[in-house]
Amino acid sequence: MIYDWESLVRLPLYRKILDDWCALLNNNQLKEGAYHDFLAANPAIFLMGRNAYLAISKLKLGSEYETDFVVVTEGYSDGTMYELIEIESPHTVLFDKSGKPTAKFNAALQQIRDWRRFLMHNKSILHRMLPTINTRIVSDSRFRFKIIIGRRTDDLEVLEKRRQISEEVNIEIISFDRLTEIARNRSFFWNYSDIFSAEMDRLDPEKKNELANPFAQCISDSQWKGFWKKKSFHFYPRMIDEILRSRTYNSFFDEFRKQSQLVGMG
Repeated sequence: MIYDWESLVRLPLYRKILDDWCALLNNNQLKEGAYHDFLAANPAIFLMGRNAYLAISKLKLGSEYETDFVVVTEGYSDGTMYELIEIESPHTVLFDKSGKPTAKFNAALQQIRDWRRFLMHNKSILHRMLPTINTRIVSDSRFRFKIIIGRRTDDLEVLEKRRQISEEVNIEIISFDRLTEIARNRSFFWNYSDIFSAEMDRLDPEKKNELANPFAQCISDSQWKGFWKKKSFHFYPRMIDEILRSRTYNSFFDEFRKQSQLVGMG
């Protein structure tokens, strides 16, 4: 069975997903967990870019640290790429009245520093837990770090301070409204995975269509551990069966099947 994922952005369902998300952002009573749960159920819409079809929720780094999300991107022969993401509340203020970073913003920055230090000092764990071609963390790295925090602002001073900190610590810092913008600006989702390799070309079209399913939820820390002993390059072609077996889909998938049509096998 082949689904027409390209049609999703034209369906009323997609507007509902965005409306539900915006309602969460505008609710000042919600805790950070509510935003994490929605993103964990919809990573393909808000967190993933091209060549990424798997995200991990609450990946543990040893016994001390825990990420909010890790997005796994195909890197071909250059090695799998990982984006480690820390989220705070959309209602978090980045700077106080004196212009200094707030305690919550500083805590988010420190969280990333702690992750980096852990990965740099525990290379054997890194190679086993997040396998890729090299284990460099700072330069020429297959690892990226991101903080999602606060709402969009037109305050030029705030924007300049955020940009300066981002460059100094080499961490991408974006607002929750940027995620909304990413979702709204998607013109389509691929009907088949956009990973192009000889191995992927030999796969059954139904598998490539299922891999591209935009309703796949994040996998857990324990599920990811089942992938640890696999190869560190050409991740998706070699791991597609394991990925599809571990998949769960969010509640929007059932509604999509009601609103959409199937596409042919050609």
